[in-house]
Amino acid sequence: MDYIIFDLEWSRNIRHVIPKCPDEIIQIGAVKYDKNLQYKGSFNRFIKPGVYRSVDAKVAEITGITKEHLERFGVPFNEAFREFKAFMGREYILLSWGPQDVQVLRVNAQYYNKKARLTFMQHFADLQRYASLRLREGDKQQMGLQTAADLCQIDYDPETLHDAHVDAEISGQVFAKIFEKKSFAPFVTDASKPKKAAGLKESEAAKEQLEKERFVLSCPECGKILKNKRGWFSDGRNFFAFMRCKACKREVFTSVEAVRGRDGRPRYKRRLRFVDRIKGL
Repeated sequence: MDYIIFDLEWSRNIRHVIPKCPDEIIQIGAVKYDKNLQYKGSFNRFIKPGVYRSVDAKVAEITGITKEHLERFGVPFNEAFREFKAFMGREYILLSWGPQDVQVLRVNAQYYNKKARLTFMQHFADLQRYASLRLREGDKQQMGLQTAADLCQIDYDPETLHDAHVDAEISGQVFAKIFEKKSFAPFVTDASKPKKAAGLKESEAAKEQLEKERFVLSCPECGKILKNKRGWFSDGRNFFAFMRCKACKREVFTSVEAVRGRDGRPRYKRRLRFVDRIKGL
């Protein structure tokens, strides 16, 4: 049994969102440890844009990944995906820092291949939650990777963070430091299906609240109440909707992310941006 700790970088074109793949993976980084927590190797692939034509400016600023870099060093998603699965091997547990990476990977895999088999996600663990248990005695507040690395006394260069390969390496070192077989076992779940993915309770709670309260949102420009006639869609953790301001006669893209508060209860981050046109609806 091996442990595969992976990390993703992804981009989005907020003005031309494709609902079936709102976040496009542009880098996959991973490390592998054996059952004795011995380092076995790493994986790093950049992915050529196949969903959106460019890399979001903020993403490029944070990660240093540009469209030119991806065109030069990247490979098509399906090629990178096949290589990643080959790297994982046959018997392993997949881990990521938080549940969002595995959800984004699921969405991308199914976007490029509707018949994609997701059995590689059948044994998944949220390393962020496990680190909170081991390093903060069960504190339910989300813990950042840097905080965990500092608590584990792991050396790293802050300037190199937000690179999928670097973050995966650091995450792997944290895991190797804190792993305990008995305490880790309950964190392993089946993420091959959205209904069993990590973060389900928060997602279902968010969905219920969306349907119950309808999230009455106001136009970021004029303040008028926005109309939602298309309903909400979800990638498993985040919820999205295209709304319209009748006063401004403009479309507004809304995203709602479910996160844990200090008390362990779900909280909702809302983001609203104008969009010029909508694709994929």
